[in-house]
Amino acid sequence: MEKTVICVVHLKPLPGAPMHDDFEDVLESALRDAKAIEEGGADALIVENYGDAPFLESAGKETVASMAIVAWEIKKSTSLGLGINVLRNDAISAMAIARAVKADFVRVNQLVFPSAAPEGFLNPSAGEVLRYRKAIGCKAMVFADLNVKHAVHFASFEDYLLNAERSLADAFIITGRATGLEVDLEKLKLAREYLVAPVFAGSGVNAENAKVIAKYSDGVIVGSYIKSRGKIEVERVRRIVRAVKST
Repeated sequence: MEKTVICVVHLKPLPGAPMHDDFEDVLESALRDAKAIEEGGADALIVENYGDAPFLESAGKETVASMAIVAWEIKKSTSLGLGINVLRNDAISAMAIARAVKADFVRVNQLVFPSAAPEGFLNPSAGEVLRYRKAIGCKAMVFADLNVKHAVHFASFEDYLLNAERSLADAFIITGRATGLEVDLEKLKLAREYLVAPVFAGSGVNAENAKVIAKYSDGVIVGSYIKSRGKIEVERVRRIVRAVKST
């Protein structure tokens, strides 16, 4: 089965964030990046409020409204699969946006087990999120991180694997310890062998390691590598796509 390439649109700071400047600039930048991802041949993209640092445990209403507008404009302007990730772990807001814009999936950083993050404790939300999805009639899939980056975990990786599929997530994501750091291949292999649902590598993917990483996953999620000077470059997306699709 062909591997999947998902790229990340890192939004500039949104209204309410400390570094926010101009929403028109946010929208223009996001649309430019989304079109570059499509031109580069990726299968899907994730809209993420990456510029809103320092993040809140739950996003403000202004963040949700802004992300919905951006996601809707991207959906109208591209034919790519669309995902939503509301940082730091606001899966309910992500699902609400997904319902409004008919997104294909949401990314949830901490779906099972709690963890400690710079923003505070990230609490598991599988029961709440899946019930909310049902209640609002949302068809978006849930992509769940296991051992998510930028967090200290109380459960072992083996515990995550043993309990992951009880969350009813549709796919799982394995990352390195921080943004841009390569995923642990041994963890990726374990997850792929143990879990029935698709497994994605979610950090540190570049043109040099993509082929090896794709060998042990169902696809990759890439954000940092495809950017140069803050903008997504079509050729960098193409390199990832070529490497992953040739696996």
